[in-house]
Amino acid sequence: MISTFSHEYRVKHNETDFWGRLTAPAFGDCMLDIAGLHAMEIGSGIDILQRQGLTWVISGMKLRFIDMPKLHGRFRMETHVSAFSRITTQRDFVAYDGDRKIAEASSEWLIINMETRRPVFVDEILPQLEEVCIPDGALPKYKHLRAFDGEVSIEMERKITYSDLDVNRHLYSMRYLQIALDTFDLDFFAKHRFTDIDLNFISEVLCGEVVTVIRRTNGDVHNIEMLRDGKAVFRSEFVTAEA
Repeated sequence: MISTFSHEYRVKHNETDFWGRLTAPAFGDCMLDIAGLHAMEIGSGIDILQRQGLTWVISGMKLRFIDMPKLHGRFRMETHVSAFSRITTQRDFVAYDGDRKIAEASSEWLIINMETRRPVFVDEILPQLEEVCIPDGALPKYKHLRAFDGEVSIEMERKITYSDLDVNRHLYSMRYLQIALDTFDLDFFAKHRFTDIDLNFISEVLCGEVVTVIRRTNGDVHNIEMLRDGKAVFRSEFVTAEA
């Protein structure tokens, strides 16, 4: 089995910001794509799981950006499984421009029963993880973020629609990120870039549901959470630097 999987990507027009750089959600799309490609290679693809009434869901992600590629630029991404327990598995990603590292990320995943929506034992469903896991040099895991204190910088409501959904019929993980980024205005993006992002996916959000998005800012750190009926379904932390 292939323990480390590599794939090359090209930055397309719809994946860039107004600086012509790959956006954080587009980078996340590439992560999820290569994760799926590698999962198929090792017999743990979502199509295989769904035939058993199971599916992958992501519980958290940590992204670190060094130098995002520009429009039409090409970069290579590598991924491997770096850890697993009874109910979770960690998958790491590193992106390169030639031999130069430009970004890295870690992610934590669960397998859930599609009917009960409850986790199942990963190590029982996928015994091959023992063979492909590369624990040496595992990247830092995402922060488990608690309820945020402090003054609210912005608050907005958002109704989840069909275009927000993924194959599991709930809010797509990168759409959480896109909605969080929508709390910033154009002037902010003209002056800042993101260096580190921690994402906590707490609960599923379904089509038609209305969420409240709240951002609190303290210097270069921005905490954004999404609430449904007053309860957090998503928390995130963004660290910024000058553009």
